[in-house]
Amino acid sequence: MAGGAYGKRLGESVGAEASPSIFVQRLQRTDFAATRISWGKRESGRLGRIERDDGYLVCLQLLNLEPHPYWVEGRAVAIAPIRSGQFTLLDLNCEHSSVLADPIDCLAIYISRHALDRIAGERGASRMGTIGIAPGVPNDDEVVRSLGSSLLPALQNPEQANPLFLDHIGMALLAHLGTRYGDMPAAHRPKRGGLAPWQERRAKEILMEHLDGNIALEELAHECGLSRSHFARAFKETTGAPPHRWLLARRIERAQDLLLNSNLSITDIASSCGFADQSHFTRLFAKMVETGPGEWRRRRRW
Repeated sequence: MAGGAYGKRLGESVGAEASPSIFVQRLQRTDFAATRISWGKRESGRLGRIERDDGYLVCLQLLNLEPHPYWVEGRAVAIAPIRSGQFTLLDLNCEHSSVLADPIDCLAIYISRHALDRIAGERGASRMGTIGIAPGVPNDDEVVRSLGSSLLPALQNPEQANPLFLDHIGMALLAHLGTRYGDMPAAHRPKRGGLAPWQERRAKEILMEHLDGNIALEELAHECGLSRSHFARAFKETTGAPPHRWLLARRIERAQDLLLNSNLSITDIASSCGFADQSHFTRLFAKMVETGPGEWRRRRRW
């Protein structure tokens, strides 16, 4: 199932009025959907039912969640208190249902069986077995918490979401869940890492042709004759940064050149450097350079 379709259906199943979702599904890109669901205190609990699907749902809680009625395949399951930052994992080959009245703020990340099997294949396994986390058991995992939290700004501004960044997060999450909680083998690291010179040149050429980052990691890897996992590791080993961060640094460098050597407005510079809008550009520029683009230009033109 397409990630976005599952995210929409999930929001409807729990009665959320709005459930913005990001889905990554382009060519053979990693399939996942991130849906943030939240509501305030309800006068009475509502029965929510999550239908079966061949995949998993990572539920990262952003508020403390107290025990509540919960069933898997119609059988009651005891739920421990789940604290903010902890996650539970739902095997969607089973039907899950619950009654919730307390305030909710949850980031639900859908990952398909196909996506898990695919990344397992890149690591030398034929397919993934079952991920071994019991239903209703909270897990305190810094990696899942960090990766999930990094998706929140993209959920708020989906038009600014960088596909390369989403690919990176998706692969990292799948690999972590598969190796820590399943039987996915750890990544094989060749003795001589890094990209060959021609691969590095080609990858950088393609990235600079897509300043907005609107290109799949799959496409970059294919151009270099590598799997996604191998390419991502080799690119970082060669350049010191994953593709989306390397490209962001080049966009900022180009913006700095235009700020110094042209009379283009900040809005026009943002557009020419692949940013969604001026506010997006200003925020990222200030984060990397520690001052806004207007102030940076004024200081260097004195």
